[in-house]
Amino acid sequence: MMNDATGVDEPHYWDALYRNNQDGWDMGTPTPVFVDLLKSRRFEPGKTLVLGCGKGHDAVLFAQHGFPVTAIDFSAEAIKHTRSLAQKQGVSLALVQEDIFDYSLGISEEFDYVVEYVTYCAIDPSRRAEFASVVPSLMKPAGRFIGLFFPLDNRPGGPPFAVSMDEVNRLFGKKLELVSVEVPERSVTPRKGKEMLTVWRKL
Repeated sequence: MMNDATGVDEPHYWDALYRNNQDGWDMGTPTPVFVDLLKSRRFEPGKTLVLGCGKGHDAVLFAQHGFPVTAIDFSAEAIKHTRSLAQKQGVSLALVQEDIFDYSLGISEEFDYVVEYVTYCAIDPSRRAEFASVVPSLMKPAGRFIGLFFPLDNRPGGPPFAVSMDEVNRLFGKKLELVSVEVPERSVTPRKGKEMLTVWRKL
């Protein structure tokens, strides 16, 4: 991948990576952290938005646990893969091919849950404050934001661009209350110790 923010805000950048099998961030399975979270039955099913759904593994996982899911990605290739996976797994999803920043202009306080993993680290870091403002605007009062943040390191360039929990707390804490934060017990090996599971409640 390119080692700067050039192109990351354009869908064709990501479409090309998917078509050329350069989507190394995709694990081919649901995120273990979300698998464990849903098995714990910590959350009752509710209307859920999965941001930057990629190939749809996590969106399908939430749908399999009874959550009415909307999966959004501005990459046509990502949406194609998500649609195919949902059909194979026999689950129903609402699919939205749109930039989350544009989508949020027409949607307000609609979701019980917003789920984030490796979208925050993929956008141009200059847009992180905007992203942190968009998320609560999509949530119902007292809705939950489930954010799994990665990579917590000091890597240069990106994507993925390095994430600081100090920055996360400062940006998201303006409109959301941090309910819990924990180092996941189970992460894929290359990401172990470099990600943090957070749950926030809309103020």
